[in-house]
Amino acid sequence: MKTFEEYQAIATKVPVSLRNNRDRIEIPVTGLQEEAGKIGSLLTKAFASGKLGLTSEQSAELKDRLAEALWYLALLCEGTKLTLQDVAEHGSVQLQERAKGFDPDRR
Repeated sequence: MKTFEEYQAIATKVPVSLRNNRDRIEIPVTGLQEEAGKIGSLLTKAFASGKLGLTSEQSAELKDRLAEALWYLALLCEGTKLTLQDVAEHGSVQLQERAKGFDPDRR
């Protein structure tokens, strides 16, 4: 897989219990919310020492949670007739605009 389009094509083939058009939006939104909570909890534990210290198990779990979030995002894009590629490109433009006011030496 090399592009978001390829990922979205694979992700939307995985069967999900989508009974109607409303489910096509609610299921991915709920999934994203759940994954965000799990990611937040995991990172809170990893920051317990005052600095980010992911164990190998936490790193693997974080990768799993982020992958799940990406899957839900792909489903949400499909349900709303967007592409992940378009969202990523739009986000890139937003990031470039946001970065204009920052000093690159202060990261």
